[in-house]
Amino acid sequence: MSLFARSVSHFSRWSNPVAALLLLGASSTISPGAHADPGDFQSMPGLWKITLHTVKDGHIGEGLVKWKCLYDGGDPWQTFVDVMAPDASCQRSSEHRTSTALAWNISCGAQTGHGRITLDSPQHYTGNVVLNEHDVLQVEGKRYAACTGPSD
Repeated sequence: MSLFARSVSHFSRWSNPVAALLLLGASSTISPGAHADPGDFQSMPGLWKITLHTVKDGHIGEGLVKWKCLYDGGDPWQTFVDVMAPDASCQRSSEHRTSTALAWNISCGAQTGHGRITLDSPQHYTGNVVLNEHDVLQVEGKRYAACTGPSD
């Protein structure tokens, strides 16, 4: 056997198991059982009906409806959360996103608290805002259709 044939034979014995391990590792990273990227928010793009209910003294008020478009690759913070500020003076901080939830801290003047929305499907979510340990806002979002243009 030539030196070249022995080298190829030696390389083949080691590269096949290594290649198999590399392929196995690569396939496990793209398999359906892999963990979702926390930056990949699992809501469907399209036209969303967002219904906001203020809560005062434990009583839920009338709903205010806002329609927002989420475009493919769009920012869910702008589409789903910005509409949830109890008033214009509120500031959001400590944002945390998973594939099915957005959570944040909020301060509105002397009041502080937190907010959260959670997807129960790619087309529906619920959430709330709590200030000084009291529920002040409840929200529900439902996807209705595709967006037809930038003015939606």
